[in-house]
Amino acid sequence: MAEATARRPSRATKAEHVGMGMYEAVVARTRRLTPHLVRVTLASEELRGFRDDGPDQRFKLLLPHPGQERPVLPDREDWYESWRAMPVDVRPVMRTYTIRTARPEEGEVDVDVVLHQPSGPASSWAAAAAPGDRVALYAAWAEYEVAPDAGRQLVAGDHTALPAIGAICERLDAGAQADVLVEVAGPEERLELCTPPGVVLRWLDAVPGRPGAALAAAVGALPVDIGFGYAWVAADRDTVAQIRRHLVGARGLAPEQVMFMGYWRTDGAIDE
Repeated sequence: MAEATARRPSRATKAEHVGMGMYEAVVARTRRLTPHLVRVTLASEELRGFRDDGPDQRFKLLLPHPGQERPVLPDREDWYESWRAMPVDVRPVMRTYTIRTARPEEGEVDVDVVLHQPSGPASSWAAAAAPGDRVALYAAWAEYEVAPDAGRQLVAGDHTALPAIGAICERLDAGAQADVLVEVAGPEERLELCTPPGVVLRWLDAVPGRPGAALAAAVGALPVDIGFGYAWVAADRDTVAQIRRHLVGARGLAPEQVMFMGYWRTDGAIDE
C-alpha cells in the first residue's frame, strides 16, 4: 500500500500520537491468507519497544536495495531528509503499509501485503519473503479516532485497506454500531473478520478494470435514513475523493467527521 494522501479530523479525544521510531527486524514467517494476500510476520528485540498508536497504524517499510542483504538505514533523528539525501542506488526502497497486529510482548508485528499484478517492489518482496530476510520499519501512525458520542460509523475500503479494516473491527466496542464495506477481487479474497453484533459487514466484488466502482456505488446506495457520525474511508485516491464528496455533500457529514485516505493511485504513481 503506497500512501497517496490522508486527511484527518482534529484529535479531540487523544492528546497526541505515541511517537514514531525506527525498528530493525527480520522476517520470522509468512502465510498466504488468500490468493492475493500474504501475511509477513516481522520480529526483533527492538519491536518489544513498539508503541501502539491505534487500529489503522501505518508505517514506512524499508527494504534492502537490490543487491543488499539488509537496508542501509538513514539517520534515525532526521530519517526522512537523511533518506532523501542517500544515493538512489544505496538508499532502501520505501513503501507505506498498515500493521495488522502488533505483539510487542513477543517482539513481533504482522503485515498483510496485497500481491499486485504487475508486481511492485514491495509486492515482489512479500511474495518471496523468507525467514531471516532483513528489513526496517519506521512506525507507527494511526488515523482512526472516533468521539465517544459519534454514534453509527461507516468503515469502507478496498483490498489494500483490509488490514486496517480488520484491525478496526477487532477494536470496536461491544456495543458499537457500524456499516463495514470491503471491496475485493472476488469471494476467494474474503477473510473472517471479528465484528461486534451491531456491525453490518458487506463484501463487494470489484468490477474488472474499474477499481473502487463497487465500493463507491455501495456507499452511495446506503439508505438515507442511516445517520453516520463518523466515516473512515481508504482505497485508491479517486474513489476516496468521490466517496468523501458524497458523504459531505449528499449526506451532510461535516468534513471533520470523515477520515479519508488514498492508499494508492490508479495512474501507477507512487508517493513514498
